Amino acid sequence: MAFAPVSPASANSKYAALVIHADTGDILFDRYSTQKRYPASLTKMMTLYMLFQELEAGNVELDTKLKVSSTAAAMPASKLGVTTGSTITVEEAIHALIIKSANDVAVVVAEKIGGSESKFARMMTEQANSMGMRSTTFRNASGLPNSSQVTTARDLAILSQRVVQDFPQYYHFFGDTSFTWKGSTIKGHNRLVESFDGADGLKTGYTRLSGYNLATTTMRGDDRLIGIVLGGRSSYTRDAHMKKILDDAYEAIEATPTLISALHREKPEPNLKPTTLAKLGGTWPKQTTEPDRLEILASADMGTVSGSPALQAQLKEKIESGDWKDSDGLTTADDLGEMINLSDADKLNTAALRLATAEEDDINIGEGDIDYASLSRERRWSIQTGAYRDASLASTEMVNTKTVIAGVADILINEISETTSAGKPIYRIRFNGMTEDEAQKACKAVIKEGGDCFTLVNPAMSGT
Repeated sequence: MAFAPVSPASANSKYAALVIHADTGDILFDRYSTQKRYPASLTKMMTLYMLFQELEAGNVELDTKLKVSSTAAAMPASKLGVTTGSTITVEEAIHALIIKSANDVAVVVAEKIGGSESKFARMMTEQANSMGMRSTTFRNASGLPNSSQVTTARDLAILSQRVVQDFPQYYHFFGDTSFTWKGSTIKGHNRLVESFDGADGLKTGYTRLSGYNLATTTMRGDDRLIGIVLGGRSSYTRDAHMKKILDDAYEAIEATPTLISALHREKPEPNLKPTTLAKLGGTWPKQTTEPDRLEILASADMGTVSGSPALQAQLKEKIESGDWKDSDGLTTADDLGEMINLSDADKLNTAALRLATAEEDDINIGEGDIDYASLSRERRWSIQTGAYRDASLASTEMVNTKTVIAGVADILINEISETTSAGKPIYRIRFNGMTEDEAQKACKAVIKEGGDCFTLVNPAMSGT
């Protein structure tokens, strides 16, 4: 049974999604792809594209040292922590932008290429527009919130497509999930690269304004797809939705091979110097795809809700009546189908997991973005209210808990983060960015309602 997609007004006004074939531009899934959204740290894909251009032009090398200004060093988290007057190599900067989503390093790169971040942002916008990203405006290099910094899922798909096609010699960096910096291993937030069939890279992002964003590329057989999901209400629902729309697209291609334009299956020609082509082992097949070919060849009937007949009827009624609220905690009917298919599991004993869940490198804060530049040390407190074997149960409990503590705490970021115990996934609910007093009051409210809660200090949001 397939239902019509939920309208933005009745669901999530931040949501948009798109799946295209990377080599042809054929659209395989489309929801609100031309409506303007906030890019968050997906901005850094353009920052990296500009840096790759500098590498290709010979203006910098991977071992070129970039100097850190006081402006860059003062950027808010997420940051690598580079200090004024220090240096970072281009290769280290690439890793920091992709994996750490480091705002300080974004400014280092911007100042190297443009002289200032504001000038670099204008260069980014000009480059984007020249590539066909006509609805995109950049105001900074990091993705930190600016009401004028907007894009669309369509434009981000074009950018992802160009990164893959124009710079195959550098694209592999987007598949890295960790790097070493000053003796410490820094891990990223892109879980799909490690867990989803064929996924090999691109970027996550989050701010309160944008919601949870993700750009993903996957390669199965001869078909590379690009997926964009914007405005997810949690990293889990965003990732689940991305998996579903990509899986559906591959199934559609397999069922109907003519879905992808037969005249456009050749890979497009990348923008490479002859010396780089030689390094890659020869020439590239000539491009036959029109630069802006984004025809809708298959976008119908992909939003499906599955489950028992009773659940289907209930959800259909909610969708068609427009009774779809933020408190539902789900982005679209597609997300809901993913949730319903998960089996129930017993709640774990949170207290037994406290020591295992408070490690600094396991804390997932905003996937590299912060949308409040004045975040101070006092707002480094978090609470954890549950750890579950079942992701759907965690999602439901997060919504319930948010309602309980809404009156006593200024919740800046709520997150379901995934870790493992005894080889099995555990989904933890955390609310971050509180003062100590707010965290204590929030926990008291949760415990009063019969729930579990404990406070912890979050080093990633300490402001130091």
